[in-house]
Amino acid sequence: MFGDRKDFRRWLYRFLPATHHGFYPARRRGLDHWATRDGCWSVAEAQRRFLLSWVGSPKAEFLELDAGDGVTGSHAVWLEEAGWRGASLEQRPAAAELLKKNRPGSFTPFSRLESISWNVADLVSARRDASIRRVLGKIGEGLWFRWVILQARDPQPEVFQAMNRAGYRLDHFIHDDEYYSWKGRGCKGSKDRP
Repeated sequence: MFGDRKDFRRWLYRFLPATHHGFYPARRRGLDHWATRDGCWSVAEAQRRFLLSWVGSPKAEFLELDAGDGVTGSHAVWLEEAGWRGASLEQRPAAAELLKKNRPGSFTPFSRLESISWNVADLVSARRDASIRRVLGKIGEGLWFRWVILQARDPQPEVFQAMNRAGYRLDHFIHDDEYYSWKGRGCKGSKDRP
């Protein structure tokens, strides 16, 4: 279906503003905004608004891998504000200390990753390639998550195809975030389907 990453990027983004040389300097100055008929917001605010409308009103559980400092680039911080519970993990020691300080309620030491019960998570979020592969592995083992957010630096056709084969649909993407939701094809998960 896709010859290479470049073909996939063209298909996924149609037109990728991040390839323009002035995109990242403008982003650092806070000039990247999302305009809709309801107003104009920063990309972070657009992501927050989309995320909360995408998951709807249920208060559920999340598993956030590669949580960083727990604030910058985190989706789970908005979910926590909306009443969700969950676990946020970070492997890098300096960022893990900030995570522990910024979000003590959901901070979980990375050393406990293998003992965490993945099958209670309704939403899983991953940033780095190793964590994205770990999430795909869990889905391949038959676990089912209602929502999956992948924050890869570059679009990865093999990830998109694996998610599609497992019964997930790419609902939306903003900047480098891909939002997948379960659509009920192909995956024999251990959780009850909605």
